[in-house]
Amino acid sequence: MKTWKRVLLMAFALLCCSAVAFGDMGPKDRLTIRLTNPPDEPYYLDLLTQSPGDYDNLGEKRYTLDPDILSCLFQYEGEDWFPALAGGTRIPLFGKLTGEPNGDAMIHTFSYFGLPSTYRIIVAAQNGQVVVSEPRTRQVLQGTVTFDYATGELTSPPLWIAYLVQFLSTCIPTLAVEGVILLLFGFSLKENGKVFFLVNLATQLLLTATLGATLLKQGPLAAYFTQFPVEIAILAAEALLYRRFLKGRSPARRTAYGAAANLASWGLGFFLLSQQYGFLLHFL
Repeated sequence: MKTWKRVLLMAFALLCCSAVAFGDMGPKDRLTIRLTNPPDEPYYLDLLTQSPGDYDNLGEKRYTLDPDILSCLFQYEGEDWFPALAGGTRIPLFGKLTGEPNGDAMIHTFSYFGLPSTYRIIVAAQNGQVVVSEPRTRQVLQGTVTFDYATGELTSPPLWIAYLVQFLSTCIPTLAVEGVILLLFGFSLKENGKVFFLVNLATQLLLTATLGATLLKQGPLAAYFTQFPVEIAILAAEALLYRRFLKGRSPARRTAYGAAANLASWGLGFFLLSQQYGFLLHFL
């Protein structure tokens, strides 16, 4: 009895350790800010949050910063907006108040779990001028926005383009793989092309609305977990639809094709998911 208790305790301890390690795996929240028309004089750029905390993100670096510019980042506290990097967050936030040159613009990157979901961008220049953006809520795990210091305009790439690219990047390979398997199972593409296309269009739209949305908003790690139940549902649906609507061969063969085709495209999608996410980042 004591042995079983030890085994259970060890298993529980390993599970807890795995959960902690697993929670820190995969891509982290990241916001890249492209600052156009930046100030000619030194400046600091920070994110304003409505959920401040006591974690000191700057640490010893705080004492190397210009105190006058730094103090300008705190002037919106009366409106319940607090500087995230300079003021502190509940969870660590990585980033720098100074940016990196990129052509005529400056690039600022903030990342990790302390990145606020809803934020404003604040830019404080050495001459005392402060420019603040309107509030913005992040729609993706890792994205890029452009902030024009001269006009105060904050823009981001249209999200529908990323969804369209995600849909095409899964739909086209699926049609190719499942089309080849359709022919290998002895079905006529001429007789079954319409059914084949409509079934895949419907299931790929469902895949984009579930797995695709998870991939963009939470990253590939969460998408792997979402993939299993979604693909099981799609496998069952395709097998039933093909059994009912495909022409030629026996009902058992139609069902087998639906299962085999879905498993093949699922396997391809599983191995390409991380690469797909890396490709999608170019549109975010």
